[in-house]
Amino acid sequence: MLSPAELASMTTTVAATLDVSLPLARKTTTSDGYGHSTETWISQGNVQVNVIKPSATHLQLFAAIIGTQRALTLRALQTTDIREGDHVTYDNATWTIQALLDASSYTVTKEYLMTVVS
Repeated sequence: MLSPAELASMTTTVAATLDVSLPLARKTTTSDGYGHSTETWISQGNVQVNVIKPSATHLQLFAAIIGTQRALTLRALQTTDIREGDHVTYDNATWTIQALLDASSYTVTKEYLMTVVS
């Protein structure tokens, strides 16, 4: 088991490797009281991540989600608030966070599958 000091040291080292800052947006829905809803994308600021190619295993597991879309993986610190359905802007396109890939408690990072929207 890692001590808090060892975990903090590892987290600092990993955080230094997150080389891409991406704008993150989260959808909110408001009702006008007459049965109409308005969806708005609210900026959540930027998140520090790595953008990597998904593994062949992940491509197979999530083939139904990915289909013919471009897919990439985001790696972020465990403490980063990224949720399924959020949008990030990367490579001049908007991407949707589709799934959390790594929910292990033994890592300081989480990985997410994202697919291009536009």
